[in-house]
Amino acid sequence: MKIILIKDLKGKGKAGDIIDVNPNYANNVLIKQGIAKVANASNLNDHKGQVEAKEFHHAELVKEYKALADKIKNKVYNFTLSVGANGKAFGSITKQEIMNALNSDGIKIEKNMIKDFPSIKGVGQYKITLQLIKEVSVDIIANVNIK
Repeated sequence: MKIILIKDLKGKGKAGDIIDVNPNYANNVLIKQGIAKVANASNLNDHKGQVEAKEFHHAELVKEYKALADKIKNKVYNFTLSVGANGKAFGSITKQEIMNALNSDGIKIEKNMIKDFPSIKGVGQYKITLQLIKEVSVDIIANVNIK
């Protein structure tokens, strides 16, 4: 019996997959618990429409993030660190500070979008990779100076 999964089913498939299972298992377990629905003509048509809509919205999101990536590609953000008498820096530049710098520039990102983040504990330039979405990543530069 063919069914459309509503929720992920370990070992069988993810939500939205159309799979073939034993009719008793489908009727008595999966459909009853709301994990799946019968793959009849109406449900298949609805499923097709949902998949197309999801793909369209994802493509629009990718376009949006690509435009943002082009805008901030290799952009330099300046930060300062306090340095003691012996030349050793106090503290470091954190992901939160990077996020705040981008947000103050009108670029809304989340902390988990910052991927390749080196330990920034000294003066210099550091390349930071932002993974905006699975298909789009961009590098920015953190320029660190002393106070």
